[in-house]
Amino acid sequence: MYNPANLQIERICRVCLNENEEMKHVFEECLFEKLKELATIQIEENDGLPNLLCNYCVHEVNRWYSFKLQVIKSDKTLRSIQKEHENCSNNHTNKDNTESLRQIKKQHEDISENSDCDQNDDDTLYKSDPQLPQTFQCDICKKEVKTIHSLRRHMKIHTGVKPHTCKICGKSFAEPGNLTKHARRHTNDKKHQCNECGLRFYERNKLTIHIRTHTGEKPYSCKVCSRAFATPAQVQIHMKTHTGDKPYNCDICNKAFPYSGSLETHKKIHRGERAFVCRDCGRSFSQKVNLDSHVRTKHTHECPYMCNDCGKAYPTKDQLKNHLRHHTGEKRPLKHTCSVCEKSFGTPAEVRIHMRIHTDERPYQCDLCGKKFRASSHMTSHRRIHTGEKNHCCMYCGKAFRESSTLKIHIRTHTGERPYSCKLCGMSFTQSNTLNTHMKIHGTATNG
Repeated sequence: MYNPANLQIERICRVCLNENEEMKHVFEECLFEKLKELATIQIEENDGLPNLLCNYCVHEVNRWYSFKLQVIKSDKTLRSIQKEHENCSNNHTNKDNTESLRQIKKQHEDISENSDCDQNDDDTLYKSDPQLPQTFQCDICKKEVKTIHSLRRHMKIHTGVKPHTCKICGKSFAEPGNLTKHARRHTNDKKHQCNECGLRFYERNKLTIHIRTHTGEKPYSCKVCSRAFATPAQVQIHMKTHTGDKPYNCDICNKAFPYSGSLETHKKIHRGERAFVCRDCGRSFSQKVNLDSHVRTKHTHECPYMCNDCGKAYPTKDQLKNHLRHHTGEKRPLKHTCSVCEKSFGTPAEVRIHMRIHTDERPYQCDLCGKKFRASSHMTSHRRIHTGEKNHCCMYCGKAFRESSTLKIHIRTHTGERPYSCKLCGMSFTQSNTLNTHMKIHGTATNG
């Protein structure tokens, strides 16, 4: 398997003969003694053979040595129990026997107390409790898995060894099962089919996750806020909202993101990339989720998000979330404050956009006239002046508007709704700025 001419003795692992970046000396942590006991091999300093072990092999040596100690300890405890049974007289009660056995087990709790090597490190790698541990932890990256088999498979990530290679594209894998799954992509073998909608998948676990979109099952929950999710990956993504970890920054507007994929999607806004086009009106979007919301709001009028309290339905999650505040009486929390003028906002993104008022930063530019804007939404609204696009139509008279907010105000002329009232004289108005103008009569003004 190995070509002796290619082996560099001073750089390879003594056990697996592979080169790795992180290695330990065989005479550290009593590794040489454990190896000699496990494999009955001779290891001498300056014997001309490799003196290093890779992290994976160190882990395996510690794990199997702990297993050996566990076997010896259990055997000794069982033999002591057997001997005690034989020596017990017939007049001993069951209670006495139980107490006696408990004392025996306590006497033999630590079989390795006379060992010269410190076993503390081993205990963190493999728990020597008679009951199986609930999780196993990788001593390199501290990831926890449920089975020892999963831990062995995970450890191959750190070794970098990928012996299973695809004959078609040359891609390599650490596990043969992963190669088998990969090969299905070349044959388009999607053998796992959803009975509900007919969608097919390469892997069974992907089908299992997909089925939860039909059943609504969310078996994984956040340990901080108890919010439920369909997959562990969604929990990890959600945890970023608690940790605030956003290591990926946009080099144009400095907006931060928790994942590189989110940053790449955001950059499409600056590049003007709008790959998702509405078939009905031709309007384009940088993200599919925005296109889907647009289609539901403007064309199909589909409202899949329903309020459980009053039954009212909305086309987007955000609209439903805003609606729910009317039932709960909750006001949107304004936790984020501008460091310049101390004005408060609901999200960090709103603060960043607001700060551009102070810095006069305008990162978004119209590709038709060159005018610059502080927010992408402002630029999108502006472009409609050039295109003449008016997608917001009044259901009462058919009049069209560029902005949904303008349409909302116009509809009040039909419904008679006047949501802005003067607290001094009781007069009501359709717009907040009209109320502000009216308040000057009283010598004051509202905050809108």
